[in-house]
Amino acid sequence: MSEIERAAMPDHAELIREIAKLLASRVEAAMQHTFRLELADAASGKPFDPERRRKHLMILFAEIIKGMGSDRFAETPVELLDQFAVMSVIKNHDTGGLLRSLVNSFLIAYSTPETADRAYLALTQLEALRVEVGEVRKAVSAHVVMH
Repeated sequence: MSEIERAAMPDHAELIREIAKLLASRVEAAMQHTFRLELADAASGKPFDPERRRKHLMILFAEIIKGMGSDRFAETPVELLDQFAVMSVIKNHDTGGLLRSLVNSFLIAYSTPETADRAYLALTQLEALRVEVGEVRKAVSAHVVMH
């Protein structure tokens, strides 16, 4: 490796510190809110106390960072991160693995000539589902009375 290549490479310790800081800041932002879905004790059904919730979100958000990368993680609204993490627990799915599978599956299917059109169709169907969710949320929020 040349001196130029070495100089251009980020310090791994610094990179790890930056990701840890990003992770902690996003967890703390989530902790400021209670969203529709909550992490809860399986036996009692009671929502986690704040420290238990924080601990679990740190683990789940770390998995999300691994699945989507730190740049995209930083851009994603904290409510979506939280609700995605909670739903993956509710459904007993691999939190980070879902994201990795989504990207890998699309890349493989789209880059194969025999399946490219079907992969693109699946993507447009997923995007249509996202629009549908947005419309439902708008309709629900239009019926919420503000005090």
